Amino acid sequence: MQIIDINNSEECGTLFYHKKNAYSTTGVSPHSMKESDFFKWRREITTRFQEIQDSSDIYSLLKTETQNMEYDYFALCVRHPVPFTRPKLTLHTTYPEAWLEHYQAENYYVIDPVLKPQNYQMGYLPWSDALFSGVAEELWKAARDHGLVKGVTQCVIAPNRAQGFLSVSGTNPRGHAMPDDELALRLQHLVEQSLVTMARLEDPAATVLEMKLSKREKEILQWTAEGKTSAEIAIILSISENTVNFHQKNMQKKFNAPNKTQIACYAAAIGLI
Repeated sequence: MQIIDINNSEECGTLFYHKKNAYSTTGVSPHSMKESDFFKWRREITTRFQEIQDSSDIYSLLKTETQNMEYDYFALCVRHPVPFTRPKLTLHTTYPEAWLEHYQAENYYVIDPVLKPQNYQMGYLPWSDALFSGVAEELWKAARDHGLVKGVTQCVIAPNRAQGFLSVSGTNPRGHAMPDDELALRLQHLVEQSLVTMARLEDPAATVLEMKLSKREKEILQWTAEGKTSAEIAIILSISENTVNFHQKNMQKKFNAPNKTQIACYAAAIGLI
């Protein structure tokens, strides 16, 4: 399995945000099954994730489940919202090394439609000619040339605004045996549980920019994000302008930020304000 930390790359249920995930729960490979079987699988998988004590076991479990869904490879990508221009991105995958090298060499992150907001906010993305139309046709052709003739990606957004992308792909052009709604729910649960487990284990891939703020600091940042000046914030909060400036400078030192604007923007991006 390849584990790649791409911190300088330009691109790449429950507690998670889903744009469109109102799926039913019927049917699964290789034979038709009752809805209760899905929930049984869900309970078992949740328990297995809760028992994991090492991050490597997350990827072993994903590999097994990928094969159970009749796919050959998986890729779990975690992308954080900051820094804005070069977001932290980590990839764990079983893709063939030749394909990984080609993908990175051609800088396909820039054109990969799976990473585009208008697509990943849909949640469940079956790979198709329509998805890879336009500039992404080159990527889709190259993937098929490397044997990846079918695939699906599921994206969820965690409370800290990190984006988790779980893709499964295969070399057999025959479609997957389970219905799309069943596959979507399974992938959704797998990526959710992966992110939760990584956060519990304090895996670097799931670690966001740590910003511990006092109540007063949050108040000042919120008004800073609204475009208020120090003098205006002082009036709003009934404190002195010197006090406002003190807190702002203290936060700049605390987070090694060049100015108050960056702190406010980062805090908003990761959901603190």
